Amino acid sequence: MSNNIKIVSRLSRKAKINILIVIFLVFIAVAVLTSINQIKDIVERREELVELKERLNWYRNENIELLAQEKSLYEEEAIELEARKQFNMTTGEETNVSVILEDNAPKEDTESVSKSYKEEYQDYDLWENIRIFYYNEIENN
Repeated sequence: MSNNIKIVSRLSRKAKINILIVIFLVFIAVAVLTSINQIKDIVERREELVELKERLNWYRNENIELLAQEKSLYEEEAIELEARKQFNMTTGEETNVSVILEDNAPKEDTESVSKSYKEEYQDYDLWENIRIFYYNEIENN
């Protein structure tokens, strides 16, 4: 008699359906969690894109201001002002004066002065010490 009994499955039909539903729900949960991460990444990238667009607009506005400033330099007054500052140029009846200071002392005198100054550095006279240093450097070269 025991040979006539055939076991088809150990689980009932209801248990099989419940297992399939649980597997399906786990699959849905995994899919939702992965999609939430993807949505989060998309939102973060959009925020970053908005920030980059704002920075780009700021740099464009700054470039426009710099171009306007550059063009204003090409006006006659700005060109004249820069020529006066950088190249010491004049306009019209103005005269350019330069002062040239010459040292009339003979070379031998400066050498003797520098030799005499070698031992006379003073704590309170900075300019004299610089002059002594200068003459000593000339002598060494």
